[in-house]
Amino acid sequence: MLVVDNASSDGSDAIAEAAAERHDSVRLLRSPTNRGYAGAVNLALAEARGAFVAVLNMDVVASPGWLEPLISFLEATPDAGAACPLIVLETDPGRINAAGQNVHVTGLGFNRWLEKPRQVAGSSPFRVSGLHGAAFLMRRDLLESIGGWDESGFLYHEDVEISWVLALAGKEIHCVPASTVSHDYHLTMFPHKLFLLERNRWSMLLANLRPWTRVPLAPLLALSELMMWGYCLLRGPSFLRAKLDSYRWISTHRERIRERRRFVDALRRRSDWGVLRRMHWGYPVDQFATLGRERGASERNRIEP
Repeated sequence: MLVVDNASSDGSDAIAEAAAERHDSVRLLRSPTNRGYAGAVNLALAEARGAFVAVLNMDVVASPGWLEPLISFLEATPDAGAACPLIVLETDPGRINAAGQNVHVTGLGFNRWLEKPRQVAGSSPFRVSGLHGAAFLMRRDLLESIGGWDESGFLYHEDVEISWVLALAGKEIHCVPASTVSHDYHLTMFPHKLFLLERNRWSMLLANLRPWTRVPLAPLLALSELMMWGYCLLRGPSFLRAKLDSYRWISTHRERIRERRRFVDALRRRSDWGVLRRMHWGYPVDQFATLGRERGASERNRIEP
């Protein structure tokens, strides 16, 4: 097991170091700077030697035997690009945090079956449009072949981006309910999170969608923008500034986006519409309503700019 300390300052590196000293199977990797979630995975990827790479977020607890069903599924399903466990809520393991993601055609990502009863997922694997970054399994050579995990977004939305790239590369993503992990999760929003989500969403769309695809998609893109601006207006000036800042970031990083577009085009095995047909066209009203009811500062607004 590779554990990455991402230049932490809360003492968690000491916990990881103690675990590495107690267990020969644990190896601690230290990053001198905070590279974000995807950057930490890339650091570990360079040291990985197995046929598969399993990614676990720091606030996930894996159930005994969680890995075997994912490995068995990928070994039996050559066209599968990634396998996700069923992620349940740590506070209520009888309810789902995510069975993969529902990736919207405008680049928004939503937890599939959030807070639904565990039984909804059944027992058989099923295809999903997006993996959930908190926990998933991929073949190591596939992750390496797509250039690792794009870490330019630093945090948030990276799981939607890699899901889109896998779809463009002709790969499918599945959820395997026989594998479960629990996640300390709370659906919330704060200004810097919104800034990162929106800048990364638009960066992905500009890099991964060809210009002539964005034209017929324009009405839905405009609707998503209208909804986002309405939400920011509801939440107040700090959210409005965050949304504006996302546009400014896109404007000043156009060359990086063009470079990413060239890289993604080299991986392309499906057309844009071949990818979009696998995405979702509707919006999850319940998740929008939960975020819309939130007021005041989020308890999880601890991210460094």
